[in-house]
Amino acid sequence: MIVHPFVRFALRTWSFALRTPLLPTVIITAGLALAACSRAPEEKKVEPKGEQGAGKVTISAEAQARFGFATARPQRIAPVRLIEATAAIAPDPARVAHIAPLAKGRLERVHVQVGDSVNRGAPLFEYDNIELGEAVGDYLAELADLQKDLALLEHHREMLDRARLLLEKEAIARKEVHVRETEYRVAEATVTNRRAKIGRVKEKLHRFGMIEEQITALSAEHDPSRLRQASPTVVRAPISGVIITHEGAPGEVIGPEKALLSIADLSSVWTLVDIYEKDLAQVRRGATADVSVEAYPGETFHGTIGYVSDLIDPQTRTAKARVKIPNPQRKLKLGMFATVRLRAQVTNGTATVVAIPSSAIQRVDGEPSVFVKLDTDTFEQRKVRLGLTSGDLVEVTEGLKGDEDLVTTGSFSLKSELLKERIGEGN
Repeated sequence: MIVHPFVRFALRTWSFALRTPLLPTVIITAGLALAACSRAPEEKKVEPKGEQGAGKVTISAEAQARFGFATARPQRIAPVRLIEATAAIAPDPARVAHIAPLAKGRLERVHVQVGDSVNRGAPLFEYDNIELGEAVGDYLAELADLQKDLALLEHHREMLDRARLLLEKEAIARKEVHVRETEYRVAEATVTNRRAKIGRVKEKLHRFGMIEEQITALSAEHDPSRLRQASPTVVRAPISGVIITHEGAPGEVIGPEKALLSIADLSSVWTLVDIYEKDLAQVRRGATADVSVEAYPGETFHGTIGYVSDLIDPQTRTAKARVKIPNPQRKLKLGMFATVRLRAQVTNGTATVVAIPSSAIQRVDGEPSVFVKLDTDTFEQRKVRLGLTSGDLVEVTEGLKGDEDLVTTGSFSLKSELLKERIGEGN
């Protein structure tokens, strides 16, 4: 018969116990051993960690000094009110150039159309400048008269030299020498006056766009064909921008009293906002404004109020406010309708709201948070709910307990340290 090893061990122990005086003790010990063997092992209980340090970061005073930590306390300011108004995009008049010919003439050629982009110095149109042709003729006439005056001056100089020689030989009276000297001075003054007239005509030619080389060529050659070629004037763009208006066609008679083209620099535009009477008290110069247009949903353009009109439109009971908007990509087009949101502080009441510096706000897990200084080297993350922004201050509607020290400079370092500790705990 096969006997189990444990049974065999128990029989041997029992037979030994019958021969020994310690029978009761052995029986009790064996019973306890069998009970212990039959009981399943207990699992070790692990106590959960306390959440006392959740959201807290410890930074030594030396590290705070090294990173330049700074704190600030919440402020109480007048509440900010959001004003929404309609507006339209318009050009900045200081960035619009109206181009007209310098003189009367006949339009020959136009190089641009409405909507074209031009750079400074680019040709815009050409016209047969009647006054330029007259100025060229005057210039050449003055040059011819100058040659005559110079010849007359040389003649009087020779007559004066001859009179002085005859006076030395006592062949003429001294009175004759004085007459010759007077004639010479008159001829000299005539030459000076002629050169002044030539300079005045040359300046007129320069204003019409002729350069010094062209003027010199006129005086060097008297070919009628060259004179005819000098009459057309090319008008060039004084600024870089976009052609926004264009009038006139080749063959028309044009003059300086009417602009043919307008160029607008659209890198910066105006937004003309209609402000209702009830909102005028809260609208101030320098206040920030957010502009949105239907063409770019979800995109906001930022600017500041530069002017509030003193006139009220009797039909709409609104006043115009001007917001200057940078437009480097020229997304904003002239004439676009826009919606403008203005942040204005309410100053006609006693109620105040809590506001903190924007530099104290960090986004943790997608939510705005601040770090409150608890003691010398301990900081606690605090989730907050934000309101409107007023300059560098942001309203806080929930999350702050009172007059607490908030970290401004160094808040990003605390955020990084907090996230790093979370990663370490997860591992």
